[in-house]
Amino acid sequence: HLMPGSCVAVDKNNRVAILRSIEGREQFLLVPTVRVTGIEDPYVLKPTAPNYWALAWTAALRYLPANVSQDRTRIGLAINSAYGRSQNQLHIHISCITRSTADILRSDQRQIGQTWSAPSIALGEHMYRVMRISGATLGAVNPFTLAAKIPGASGHMGSHTLVLVGVVSEDGQPGFYLLDDVAHQEGDDYDRGHGEALLDEDCSPH
Repeated sequence: HLMPGSCVAVDKNNRVAILRSIEGREQFLLVPTVRVTGIEDPYVLKPTAPNYWALAWTAALRYLPANVSQDRTRIGLAINSAYGRSQNQLHIHISCITRSTADILRSDQRQIGQTWSAPSIALGEHMYRVMRISGATLGAVNPFTLAAKIPGASGHMGSHTLVLVGVVSEDGQPGFYLLDDVAHQEGDDYDRGHGEALLDEDCSPH
């Protein structure tokens, strides 16, 4: 069994490493081996950048327990905002989605389309936008690029947190839900953009 914090794999071509997280029983991190500060780094939107989300999804399939990796609806990936993270080096959390989040998304699936919704889905303590991505893999779809198209997001990407969840539609088609929340503070309503809160980092049995 790998020790927390240990390096699981290094992808020299894409310049990323997969680490076992020190938090949670079943959590890994995808971390670039070059300097990339986080979601706000312009590099993540460049066509020449690796698709970090696609690489993280592949890592989820490879390293999460078999009962999770064989059921895409249990997998959750997350990146926190600049206000909700612990370090200024990009890292995508790779673990399970909480059961409550999965249940809410399942109940709302007929309202989720292939363009961004309003921030109307209550998950945890905050309101998220959501959109659907079709396909078993992300392919060339870059969630960072999709987030940058949200009105007002360009130039303020550091305020955003993203969560990617595997989904299977009612007619059996694989895909993803991409969730977006924006850090803000209005009176007592403080949202630091911590999408990681939607992950069950122990991958508790359902």
